[in-house]
Amino acid sequence: TLSIRPDDDKGRHATTARALFFLPEGGMLIDTPGLREIGLLDDCGLMDAFADIAELAARCRFADCTHRVEPDCAVLSAVAQGGLPRARYDNYVKLSRKLEYQAGKSSPAKHLEAKQKQKQLGKLIKNYYKINPK
Repeated sequence: TLSIRPDDDKGRHATTARALFFLPEGGMLIDTPGLREIGLLDDCGLMDAFADIAELAARCRFADCTHRVEPDCAVLSAVAQGGLPRARYDNYVKLSRKLEYQAGKSSPAKHLEAKQKQKQLGKLIKNYYKINPK
């Protein structure tokens, strides 16, 4: 960081070096000045990044399996049996949810659908506490 600017009291970045680090589990980390985050554009990118999970997903019972709660999910079975590391699965789920969120923001129909689901969930919680007071 360079000296502090007098007009807004913020520092100025002076980093110009770039670095690529290879991680032990096969991933890569890019350190580039000014770049805060690399996002995925669609779930094809997600499946490319998690080819092992994509291969397992082909064996799931349901074609639209989210790999979170469905019965006969090959991905969840692999995690339970130790064939897929829990940390890798958790990273997949995290990015998958982020993609769903981004899709909801860009599509008014998906945004409305998500809003309705949240409203339904709120009603269920409210009814639960009516039936089961503290």
